[in-house]
Formats: sequence, structure tokens, C-alpha cells
Amino acid sequence: MKFEYNGNLLEKDRINLVSKEIIDKYPYITIDNAKKAAMLEGKISNKKTTQDELNRFYNIMLVNSNNYELVSRVYKDYLHIINTNYNIEYTIYVEITKDIVSYLCGFCDFPMLSDYL
Repeated sequence: MKFEYNGNLLEKDRINLVSKEIIDKYPYITIDNAKKAAMLEGKISNKKTTQDELNRFYNIMLVNSNNYELVSRVYKDYLHIINTNYNIEYTIYVEITKDIVSYLCGFCDFPMLSDYL
């Protein structure tokens, strides 16, 4: 997925850019849900970080949490980011993975990142 610099854009333009990046990667996501996920994301004013990537994937899963199949696809990409960044610290993005699996198995609601702060 692209993570273009967007720190210079107005909020509306930033949301449109991020929505396009989301839909380019996941064309089966509705534009409304892509925009909702984009609204949850902050600006990318420097080179993207692992946290930027994980945050975007989390937001996409959160907004689409009523669709297990879609969340499962996005979760695979989320795990790929974690597994390919060996220097990643133990963060809330890593800690929440076990509860996302529990959600995908139908044991609980989709976990809220704010519960891990």
C-alpha cells in the first residue's frame, strides 16, 4: 500500500488521498469506509514509519469490523508488517494481535486500541 507524504494537504485532500490509497490496495472496501478509516489517521509529514502502517491497517479493520472476511485479509497484511520488522518494539500494535485473533474466531468484539494505552 502506498503511504504518500500528505502533511502539506488540507484535511479534505488528505482524507481523499488516503482513501484512494486504501481502495487501491483493497478495492472491495466501500468509499465511505475508506474515508472513515482515513479520518482516523494522522498526517504523514515525514518518511512513513512502521507505526503509520500498523495504524492504517488497524483503522481499516476497525471501520470494517462487521466484515470478518475483509478484516481477515487486512489482518494478514498487518501481521506481515509486524513479522518483517524485527526491530519493532513490543507495542500496543503487537499486544492487540491476540485479541484480533479472538475476534476473528468469534470469541469477542473487535478490540479497541484505546484499551491498550
